[in-house]
Amino acid sequence: MPEQTSQSSRKTPRAAGKRFRLPKLQFGSSDSGPALTAVQTFYFILVPALLLGVFGLMMGFSATSVTNIAEGVNPYKSFLRTLLIACVALVLGAVATFVPPKWWERWSFWIFLAALALQLMLIPFGVSRGGNTNWIEIPGTGGQTIQPSEFLKLATALVLAKVLSGKFLDVNDWRAVLVWAGIPSLAAMAAVMVGADMGTMLIFVAIVVGALWMAGIPGRWLGYLGVLGVGALVFLVSISPSRIRRVIEFLPGYGTPPSTSAPTQTDHGLWALGSGGLTGLGAGASREKWNYLQEAHTDFIFAIIGEEFGLLGSLVVLAIFGALIFGIFQLSANTTSGFIRVASGAIGVWLAVQALINVGTVIGLVPVIGVPFPLVSYGGSSFLFTATSVGVLLSFARYDMAVASGNREAE
Repeated sequence: MPEQTSQSSRKTPRAAGKRFRLPKLQFGSSDSGPALTAVQTFYFILVPALLLGVFGLMMGFSATSVTNIAEGVNPYKSFLRTLLIACVALVLGAVATFVPPKWWERWSFWIFLAALALQLMLIPFGVSRGGNTNWIEIPGTGGQTIQPSEFLKLATALVLAKVLSGKFLDVNDWRAVLVWAGIPSLAAMAAVMVGADMGTMLIFVAIVVGALWMAGIPGRWLGYLGVLGVGALVFLVSISPSRIRRVIEFLPGYGTPPSTSAPTQTDHGLWALGSGGLTGLGAGASREKWNYLQEAHTDFIFAIIGEEFGLLGSLVVLAIFGALIFGIFQLSANTTSGFIRVASGAIGVWLAVQALINVGTVIGLVPVIGVPFPLVSYGGSSFLFTATSVGVLLSFARYDMAVASGNREAE
């Protein structure tokens, strides 16, 4: 008996050392493809998110400094506001990381109702910019605004995960899925369309499709939803003259040819990417941000990245973002919790589709829709709630780490 005690005491420091050792990247050999351990998945989400966030702060300052100087505003003072938002986002993300997944699941309905109510406040208190009514002014902040749809994205992913992973719901029963998943989905998308923001509504479509996909509904249902979605998309475009103009501008043979006398926003974006070449003009050396390219700090931030850091820099940013998405889907694929699988899958599809639309807009593959690049584009609400969503994902990853180690306390 003493001998066994001595052996266990010798193993304890070694086990503790393994707990705090940085993981080596070792891929499994399952039939479903490469698999990460729970600890590696945690880092595959955390590290890329931190890198993108820091890089986004730098690019936001680069893209807005010229405009601030032209308006007589101290660019460093303006950047302090952005830095403050980033610190708040970091705190929220850290707090979300240590909230148990069971809490997110238990309170998902109330979170969704709160986010939906905040979104509907656009009706009496909405602030319009660029034809969309997406913002609510925060009282007592001197005109600062918040975009509630960013909060609603996370809330929608959580509530859909709650209902689609519930034991009471048969995902093969289309009537039950239509009621339990359809009602919150349609409510969220209708609330977003109150502000006439079709670009954001498309992201909600991606969240819903991602949740249904991860829940394991029959594949043919997604086909039916695709047909209905195309019909709804055509209808929403047809009732808005500005959307019709954007679509016509995008269609080959109907849009405005590239012109140096009257260039479009897409022209400026492509010129920025082209002038960056292979290695770019250098950090801060963008020319297009000098009031040529509209929304250079938000919707067209990728154009400024290409101009200042070139093709190589752009590919590095996309690779880092790809690592983040890979980590999220590894979390969704390997977790033992149905709620975590659906929620993380929905968030992963949301971030991936939003980035694809943003980059596609810059390079002219999709019409100018107007959605930010996650964690990189300048924007308080987007950065705040995307960082919180990353914290939720890290909370899920911590749960899987606890399960893998045999500790169920995280539940």
